[in-house]
Amino acid sequence: MNAKIIFNAPFAASTDPVTGHKIEFHSLNDFIQCCIDEHNFKVKIESYIHPEYVDYNCEDCYAIPHVNPQNFSKVVGYTIKGTAKKYDTEQTPYKLVDTKKVHFLIGEKGVFAGNTNRVYMPYILGTDDIGLFLKIAISGEAVVFNEDINAAYQLINDGVQETIFRVLTGFNEPEQNHDLFVKLDKNFKTLQPKQIKHFFSEKINQLKQIIDPKIVIQEPVKQWEKLLPLVQAESLSNDPYPIDALPPLAREAAIAIADYVQAPIAMTVQCIIGAMSHIAQPNVNAPIGRNDSEEGEPCSLYLVTEGQSGSRKSTSRNMAEKTIIKHERKQYELYHHEFELWKSRCAGLNKRDRDAYCVENPPPQDPSTLFSDITFESIASLYVDRVVGNASIASDEAGQFFGGYTMQGKTRSQAISGYAKLFDNGFVDRTRSKSNLNGSGRAYDVRLTINLQGQHEVLVDALTDPMLCGQGFLPRFILTVPENLAGTRLQDSSYRTKNANTDPRLIAYWTRCEDLLNDCPKLLQEQTQHHGRYVISMNNEAKEVDEFYYNFFESSQLANGKYEYIQAFASRACQLARRLATVFAYFEGLPNIDAKTLTGACEIIKYSLNAWLMYKNIEVKAESDAERLLKWLTRKCLLQNTDRLPYSYMQTSCPRPMQKNKNLLEMIVQQLEDSHHIKIESLGRTRYVVINPVLLES
Repeated sequence: MNAKIIFNAPFAASTDPVTGHKIEFHSLNDFIQCCIDEHNFKVKIESYIHPEYVDYNCEDCYAIPHVNPQNFSKVVGYTIKGTAKKYDTEQTPYKLVDTKKVHFLIGEKGVFAGNTNRVYMPYILGTDDIGLFLKIAISGEAVVFNEDINAAYQLINDGVQETIFRVLTGFNEPEQNHDLFVKLDKNFKTLQPKQIKHFFSEKINQLKQIIDPKIVIQEPVKQWEKLLPLVQAESLSNDPYPIDALPPLAREAAIAIADYVQAPIAMTVQCIIGAMSHIAQPNVNAPIGRNDSEEGEPCSLYLVTEGQSGSRKSTSRNMAEKTIIKHERKQYELYHHEFELWKSRCAGLNKRDRDAYCVENPPPQDPSTLFSDITFESIASLYVDRVVGNASIASDEAGQFFGGYTMQGKTRSQAISGYAKLFDNGFVDRTRSKSNLNGSGRAYDVRLTINLQGQHEVLVDALTDPMLCGQGFLPRFILTVPENLAGTRLQDSSYRTKNANTDPRLIAYWTRCEDLLNDCPKLLQEQTQHHGRYVISMNNEAKEVDEFYYNFFESSQLANGKYEYIQAFASRACQLARRLATVFAYFEGLPNIDAKTLTGACEIIKYSLNAWLMYKNIEVKAESDAERLLKWLTRKCLLQNTDRLPYSYMQTSCPRPMQKNKNLLEMIVQQLEDSHHIKIESLGRTRYVVINPVLLES
C-alpha cells in the first residue's frame, strides 16, 4: 500500500498553463493517483509538478518510488528524473520552446524500490544498476536499488518479512552472498517484461533447489494459461459502446481522448456529451414530441458515469472541458478587473455618495458557471438572484453530490424536487420565512447540466436508492458503466511521442467549442427566440424515428418485457434522446434534427437503459460458490505468504456448503481448474491447491 501521508500545506501542485486550473496535493495518495503511472514508473500526461519550473510539463519523466526503510510496503515519496518541456500554448499546435533536465523529490526520501507494496511477494530482487532497476520494475518484479549491492541486500533484510526469498542480480558479482546472486549479461536488456518474469522465476527456482533440493518450488509463469471468467457475462454487460452514434466531431474527439488518456471510450463520450450540453443549453431548446412547440423544453442533460479509482475520470473530463475551463478563466479575469475598478471608484466617495453610486452601479457579478461542489440551495440562490442563468455541476467525486448535506436529511426531498424542476422546465423557486422575505424568489428559463463521475463503492447506494428512483430523479440521468481497463493500458515508445495538443481531431473539437462559447454567428437566428434560445425541431424523417423508438421503449415495459422493472427509466427514454439529439445538432451546426442524428441519440439512450438494467442485476446477483471458494483460497494464501494450500486443509476448512458436500467441492474445484484459477499438484503423498500467481499479485 501507499503510505497515507497527509500534509497540512500542499506538498506538490500542478497548474495547467492554458486553463490556469491548479490542483494542490495534500496527500501522497492523491498525487500518485493524478500524476504517476505506477505500472510504467513514469509521470502522467499534463503534469506540471516541478516546484520551480511550474510551466514545464514533466510528462514521461521517470518516477522512481521511495519506500519506508523499515516497511517496504509503504511508498513515501518519488524521485522525478528526466526532461521537462515547456510549450508556447498561444500557438496551435503547441510549439516546444524549451527543455530542462530535472531531478527532484516529491514526498519523503527512503529506499528506491518498485512493486514492493504488494500483499503477495514470493521473492525480491536487489541490484546496483539503476537502468536494470527500472527495467525489472517495469516488468512487475519486486526490486530494490542501491549503488552498493551488498547494502541493497541489507536493506532488503531490514525491510521485508523473513518468508520472502532474497536475490541479488546485476552485471558484476557481489563480494558477499554469491549463492544468492543471478548474474546478467548484455542479452538481458533485450528481454520483454513477460520474458523477464519467466527468467527470474526459473533462476530463483534453481537457487532454491540448490539450497534445499526438497523445497516446494513455484511453477513458472509460462505454465499458467489466461484466466477465463467464472460466470459468462450477460449480453447486456458487454455490449460495445455505440461510438458511431455520435456526430463526427464529437466521435473523433472522444476516440482521441481515449487514445491519449487510455480511458474507456464510454467514459470519454460521457465527458464530451457533458461539455456539449453545457455549451448548448444557453442557446437552444429541445422539441417536445411530435407536436412542435414554439418554446420546446431545456436540452440540458444529467449524466452519471461509474469508474474505479485510477480509471482516468479526471483527466478525461479535463480534456473534454478544456476550452470551457479556459473560457471560464478568461471571463473570471475580466470580472476580477471590473470588480477592482468598481471598488476603487467606491473608495474615493464618502458614505452618502457611495451608497447612491452603489444603487446606480451595482458591483459586477462573478460569471462562473462551472461548479464541482455546490449545494442545491446555493445554486438556486444564484439563479433567483440573477447571478447566473446557465450552469453545470461537473465532478469526478460523485460522493460529494449524493452524500453532501443537500441530499441528506430534511433537505433531501426538497433538493430532489428542485433538481427535477430544473431539468423539466428550467424553473427554480426559493421560499424563505416571513422574517427573511428578501431571500425569496423565483427564476424561470434557467438551465443546469449535471455530469457526475464516481467509484462503484460511492455510487452503489445512491443509484439503487428507492427514493431517488421513485421520485424520478435517477430516471433523468444517462448512465454509463465503462469496462475496467486496468492491466491493459500498456505503453511503448510510440505512445510516449504522442501529443494531444497537436492532434487534428482534438484541435477541431476544441476550436468548435471555442467558436460556440465566443458567440460566433450561429444558424437559425431568424427563428423565434425564447429568452435567447430557439427550438431545433425534428424534420419529418426524424419524427418517424421518434415514433418508432417511442413504441419500442413503451412496449418493452410490458410484463416480461426488457424494461419491465425499470419503467420509470424507459418512460423518459425518448425525451432524453430528443435532448441529446438537440445537443448533437447544435454542436454540428445542423438546421434541424435529422433521422441519423436522432437514431444515434436513441442508440445511446438504449445503451444507458442497458447499463441501468445491468447495474440493478449486479446488485441483486448472489455470489457463486466458485467465487466464494476462490476468494477464501486467495485470502488464506495471502495471509500465509504462499501460493498453495494442502488439499486436505481446503476440504476441512473451506466455506459452506462446499465443506459439507464432497461432490459439490470437487465440481467447483474442477470449474476453477478449467478456468485456470487454480491447479491441483502432488508432492509425494500430499496434494496441494496452487493459486494462479496473477490472483495473488492483483
